[in-house]
Amino acid sequence: MREILKEYAKETKIVGFILFFKLLIIALVPLTGDEAYFIKWATHLSSGYYDHPPMVGWLIYLMSFINESHIFFRLFSFFSALIVAFSIVKIAELYIEKKKAIFLGLLFLASPVDILMSLFTNDIPLVLFGTLGTQFLLYSLHKEATIKYAILAGVFLGGAFLSKYFSAFLLISLLVFVFSVYRTRAIKSVLITASIIFLAIAQNLYFNYNCCWNNIMFNFFARTESEYNFETFSNFLLNFTYVVTPWALYFLYKSKKNFVNNELFKLLVLILGLMFGIFFLVSLKNLMGIHWFVLFIPYIFLLFSFLDDKYLQKLFKYNSIFTYVHIALILGLLMALKVTPYSYLSKSYFYPDVILSAESESVCRQLDKYEDKELFALGYTNASLLSYFCKKDVNMLFNDSVFGRFDDKLIDLRELNQKDLYLFDNREITQRNVGDVCKAFSVESFNIENTPFYTAKCIGFDYEKYKKEHLHLQRERFYEIPEWLPVGKCYFNDRYFKEQE
Repeated sequence: MREILKEYAKETKIVGFILFFKLLIIALVPLTGDEAYFIKWATHLSSGYYDHPPMVGWLIYLMSFINESHIFFRLFSFFSALIVAFSIVKIAELYIEKKKAIFLGLLFLASPVDILMSLFTNDIPLVLFGTLGTQFLLYSLHKEATIKYAILAGVFLGGAFLSKYFSAFLLISLLVFVFSVYRTRAIKSVLITASIIFLAIAQNLYFNYNCCWNNIMFNFFARTESEYNFETFSNFLLNFTYVVTPWALYFLYKSKKNFVNNELFKLLVLILGLMFGIFFLVSLKNLMGIHWFVLFIPYIFLLFSFLDDKYLQKLFKYNSIFTYVHIALILGLLMALKVTPYSYLSKSYFYPDVILSAESESVCRQLDKYEDKELFALGYTNASLLSYFCKKDVNMLFNDSVFGRFDDKLIDLRELNQKDLYLFDNREITQRNVGDVCKAFSVESFNIENTPFYTAKCIGFDYEKYKKEHLHLQRERFYEIPEWLPVGKCYFNDRYFKEQE
């Protein structure tokens, strides 16, 4: 490999510079709400969580024994991208010459998708474990140590399932692939791998059975109620084109003569074909972010192995330029935020969010007086950020959003009845936010960098009114479990609606 990397000295240097800038981005980008939310998962270690399977929370929990900095947690993303690139190389080596396989790994690291893998979210363990699981499953069919590789495949694919349900599409594709290509020869590998994956599935089902079917309700019911919409479909096409890049699509078209019906082509058609089909259907009704594609990005880069060499070289050149544009924009924006007086940004809707992230220590000092009081935020992002920066449990209240409802499990609202509560938000808190749940209601504000932040005192929190105005709606939208699902326990219904069971 060293000799080949010497031949690719120029490309290796380009990748090295990109990785250096990626580390800068990791260090400089403020903590995001989703990252803070997953850190909150880790501080309340559990066998599962509301939105997704628990892997990212477990990983952050383990890493927190070494360091609790969000920058340290992001290093998992940095090294995961390197491992994914290496895994792309090892998968490709099963089907093409080593030199071209290594170039695919370099191409991956030189592309914008690598920069997008800077933050630590549940998509990172998903793509890491999914790619490694695919590699070792293929190894179990190509190499002699079948049992060892099949066990490793099961461990990593099980880890992918415990990262995000998207992995089910990959698992189905791999199952169809191994039996369509290897037939009875695949039985041993599949049995070993599947038995381990089923342990992960069983763990998740047991959690859901005893926890309101949280993951099932969130992913298949609560967030899927929408109308057919051309805008969401066009958004899917734009995101797909962005991830693959327009010039890569053109190069694939120009190299179409190279698409032969071999084993690698069958593997990629099954994985990417199922992905595109499912995402196409979902996009007709639901908005899809770029992160939806993360699991399948390694297989897009494996598809580039069919490009003519001249197009592969051009793809590296264009992608690396595109990546440097991303780096310049991100670092330029970060530098602008550092040197530009905050007042110039004051007209932006997101200005309070910028100040909350940039001046989090100052915000926490202002909130120190609530250290021994019940402090809540009006959204999960602010609740999670304050929990991390202020080293205090801050939960979400007066919010009926489908997202970030892990706090529902952490607090029993019955215990707050007739107590005085305090609310925080980086936008003005009004009577409309709390309705008539509080017997009396007063708002204060404090300024940081000429930006007002608001705290409100809710005197005499009325649990019964809150139940009428919020909990009934939340139950209908997030906790009304279908009759065909057997229920062991459900913290939400057991607490607030036991009399109706």
